[in-house]
Amino acid sequence: MAKAALKLNNVSFSIHEGFWMKSKNIVHDMNIEVPQGTVLGLVGPNGAGKTTTIKLMAGLLAPQKGEAYIFDFPALNTKARKRIGLLTENQYIYPHLRLGEWLYMLAGFSGLQGNKAKQGIKKAIELVDLTGREKQLLRTFSKGQLQRAGIAQALVHDPDILLLDEPMSGLDPFWRYRIQKILGEFKATGKTILFSSHILSDVERLCDKVVLIESGTIRWKGSLDELPRNIRGYEAICHIRDMEQIKKYGLHENIMPLPGNKWRITIPLDNKKNIFKLASDGAIELESFLPIQEELEKLLFGFQNKSQENR
Repeated sequence: MAKAALKLNNVSFSIHEGFWMKSKNIVHDMNIEVPQGTVLGLVGPNGAGKTTTIKLMAGLLAPQKGEAYIFDFPALNTKARKRIGLLTENQYIYPHLRLGEWLYMLAGFSGLQGNKAKQGIKKAIELVDLTGREKQLLRTFSKGQLQRAGIAQALVHDPDILLLDEPMSGLDPFWRYRIQKILGEFKATGKTILFSSHILSDVERLCDKVVLIESGTIRWKGSLDELPRNIRGYEAICHIRDMEQIKKYGLHENIMPLPGNKWRITIPLDNKKNIFKLASDGAIELESFLPIQEELEKLLFGFQNKSQENR
């Protein structure tokens, strides 16, 4: 069994709020283990405790009960924290710094200096296609560019673990696809990812396991394969050689361009055989063909609704 890269053991965290400073549980008796080399997705409604869970994993918050570990070291340990790359939902941006200055500062916090820092910065900004913007002030960046810059800073020191809070926020479909590829390549090297997202299609594409959190408590966790799901259609990733043939079979209204001159085609259940005919006729070069299953929202939040009914 793979070694645990991240672990929460019976962790609880609360805050005091209101005039009377009453205690409010944010996370309650949380038990999560993320094996090395896997991707775990945190899902749940706003205010469920996902962001607090990530901050506890990262050692930004100290548990009031229980323990948080990074590779068997307490998450509050400075050496352990250098092994993670963190992207918070609301980034701590210095608007009057330039991109290169900001990344160099954050690389230093992770122990990189001099040429090693410069090499890490160069590689990270190339990965998110921000080359040439090193001297641009952060306050002039768009929301999507800032999100990509945030992903660059999380990767700049080549961490063993990524902790990402809503990593696809503010990204267009093209960059969501690109970031999915980057995260997939990161995992392929044997590294670990924990991320939260409201975009459940991203969770489905990236995650080995999912944890559903509601009111600071785990309502369900497991592999997506464990969920009984109906097939609603199919998705093909391909290169298109003959668009007229695509139109002939009525699929031209269900296509989306992707990087690398590829296309994503959504295929109804009753049109499955035609995609293979297009491939055999040379009209498309098929790269992948996958079923589109019943929406995760219906399945996962069905657990949430059941838990509310049983209270």
